[in-house]
Amino acid sequence: MLLPVLLLLALGYLGPLGMVAWTSLRRAGQTSLAAYAEILAQPVFLDIFLRTLTTAGIVTLFCTAIGYPFAYLVATRARSWAGLVMALVAMPYLTSILIRSYAWVAILGGGGLVNRALMALGLIEDPLRLVFNSFGSYVGMVQVLLPMMVLPLYAAMRRIDPTLLRAGASLGGGPASVFATVFLPLSMPGLAAGAALVFLSALGFYITPALLGAPGDYMLAQAIEVRVTTLAEFDVAAALSWMLFAMVAMLLLFLRRWIVPLGEEQPTARPSRVRAVASTAAIARLVQRAGDRLAPLAGPLLWIHGMLVLTFLLAPMVVVVLIAFSSAPYLTFPPPSYSWRWFVAFFRDTNWLQAGWFSLWVSTAAAVTTLAIGTPFAFALARGCFAGRRLLWLLAVSPMILPHIVIGLGLFFTFVALGLNGHPVSFWIAYVVTGLPYVVIVLVAALGRFDRDMERAATSLGAAPLTVFRTVTLPLLAASFATAFLFAFLSGFDDLIIGLFLSSPRGTTLAIRMWEDIRLEISPKTAVVGALQLAVLLVVLGARGLSGWVGQLRRQRTSS
Repeated sequence: MLLPVLLLLALGYLGPLGMVAWTSLRRAGQTSLAAYAEILAQPVFLDIFLRTLTTAGIVTLFCTAIGYPFAYLVATRARSWAGLVMALVAMPYLTSILIRSYAWVAILGGGGLVNRALMALGLIEDPLRLVFNSFGSYVGMVQVLLPMMVLPLYAAMRRIDPTLLRAGASLGGGPASVFATVFLPLSMPGLAAGAALVFLSALGFYITPALLGAPGDYMLAQAIEVRVTTLAEFDVAAALSWMLFAMVAMLLLFLRRWIVPLGEEQPTARPSRVRAVASTAAIARLVQRAGDRLAPLAGPLLWIHGMLVLTFLLAPMVVVVLIAFSSAPYLTFPPPSYSWRWFVAFFRDTNWLQAGWFSLWVSTAAAVTTLAIGTPFAFALARGCFAGRRLLWLLAVSPMILPHIVIGLGLFFTFVALGLNGHPVSFWIAYVVTGLPYVVIVLVAALGRFDRDMERAATSLGAAPLTVFRTVTLPLLAASFATAFLFAFLSGFDDLIIGLFLSSPRGTTLAIRMWEDIRLEISPKTAVVGALQLAVLLVVLGARGLSGWVGQLRRQRTSS
């Protein structure tokens, strides 16, 4: 059950990473540390490393400050709406990062929505420079990574027993005191997991800083791409990639106790830490008393904050849909009028259609393959009792967390050596590797909640293992299988970074075509792709919700 995934990871993941390490040690046909010496000797590379770490830290702090109050609101005060709200939070995560970053150009640009609103209110006379600088990069990265903070926070907060909060209040604690001494320590595992995911993901970010950041403010992923595609300094690019990989891998191993579930409880705050939070002398008591007095304002402020966060998350998607129907010959927002001209132009452009068809069938083939080999792997991890399960889970999930710029560079070196670069097979292998984490995460979580008594009942009636799986397990986990397939498909369909290294005249993905359009033309055709993708996603989610509602009605009729 483990073997297919282990073979895939050895050939399509660990092998390419080894190629990156080997290339970093080769210069002029000889083994050398010249690339590392060059990196360490030039202050510009140190600046790039520090800028990358600083940006990742600032983005993590913003995601924490924005995401914690929002998750608290949904978990404690909006429980009846929690399902819908979390679906809205996850919706941007299911759409292309490239399209969302593209939308921020229209929102924050000189003639964009924000500047027009500020000038209409008389707050400014000239447009502010809100994009193509550090501010624009931070806004885009926070919008992309915020769901990674909110989802684990919400999961941790929902597990907190409300009776503990009532016990704290019955012992004389005010709202702020109960929050600081009970709720906050118990929610720390979710906060640690969210912060780890955001920080590790931000270290390897490429698309958003490249589109929205200042041209000279390179992050590490951009520096690697420039040295491959522009300067052809493969050994330096490989050395930079290996240093980035080593940094992220060490952090991932250090933070694994907060990230790896596998049916085990996440670490909770130790009593000594809870006591430390609860007894921080006079200043803490003054802050808590002030918080108790301001507690009546917390509710309205939380609701206002929640509405602003949802607007922040969903605004790029709304803007993309409106731009897709623009009648203007170039990117502008708000559109002067609306028409179907860009939809017609998109479906008449053979380059776009060929790229779209190529992405569609390659991503579908990769998602089917990933589901086929990832399902037995997830069963082995969820139900097996053997040493190393946590490390195997971490190995399978790591392609989602480790920088794709490093994975893409390794695949580039590997497939060039094999003569497969640009061939559909190279994309298929790459997208199976990047889609595997989603299948493993979704199915391991679903199997952890699965009631095995249903399977035992079928076995006791004489059903063979495959019959039990086909007639009991598969129908009950159908929604989880569909979710895993959807995430695996989108991980390939929306990929840009790996496609930058693998694309050739033999194969060009839709994301690469959109990237070229944004960088060279900036036409609303990219918005058309975003609108179509969003429409298909809404149809799929609506069909799933409808099927669940119909199934519930059938069960109610059967029971009655």
